[in-house]
Amino acid sequence: MAALLFKAQLVDQAGTQQAELARILYGVDSPEEKEKTFRAICRSRYPQLRIQEPISIAPATLQ
Repeated sequence: MAALLFKAQLVDQAGTQQAELARILYGVDSPEEKEKTFRAICRSRYPQLRIQEPISIAPATLQ
């Protein structure tokens, strides 16, 4: 079961960073599906902000 750490900086309409969100997603989903899930989490948590591309994706170890 692959675990990936996703990090995104969220900016307002002026391009000013307002928040940073990080999540570890694990399970049998493909990396692409996990990225879609992470983007949906960002939108639901901060609907007024947008993701400053690119999203950081790295392997995560679960202990």
